Amino acid sequence: MALRLKRIVAFSQVALRSRLAWVLVCLHAVWFFLAITNMLPPSRESAKLLEHFSGSTTAIFAGRPFHFAYESLAVQFQFLVDLPSMIAAIPVDLLLSPLMRLARLDLYSGSYVGAGLSLMLASCQWLAVGKLLESWRSFSNWGESFLAWVQRWFALVAALVLLFTTVATPLVSAHSRTLAHQRHAIPSR
Repeated sequence: MALRLKRIVAFSQVALRSRLAWVLVCLHAVWFFLAITNMLPPSRESAKLLEHFSGSTTAIFAGRPFHFAYESLAVQFQFLVDLPSMIAAIPVDLLLSPLMRLARLDLYSGSYVGAGLSLMLASCQWLAVGKLLESWRSFSNWGESFLAWVQRWFALVAALVLLFTTVATPLVSAHSRTLAHQRHAIPSR
């Protein structure tokens, strides 16, 4: 047991130093934020309704009504590729659930805690995937040159991803609110 734990810690330390892994984490974060902003706008009223109504197939994710079948393909694919981290989040969620009740978080506020937990665990997943890809790519000439490019341009790539997220998220959010207002008579702010 101790040997396995040491291997996990060693792998985690190496993954945290992998620039390719961090590029994947940054790209995933962009996709995560854009997917959420492309959903319906946050609705405290929907959350209050769902708190008192059982049997609904709709959930609240980051304050927004969420139903997998009615979400965009980008959101659906996001949830599918993050499924391993979502499964890993079940025990963590079970541990946090009593704490959220003690803090008297309602469904709306708790959905943001859940979204943050999803992003954090999915980031761990993408760190691991990036490290595995880096190990695999280092065995080929093309892979070595790509990894050297990532090492050289990491700061610029990370800055561009951050800039893109900062600019695109409000634009996608405004577009989504306009569409939601037109289709569902949801007030846009």
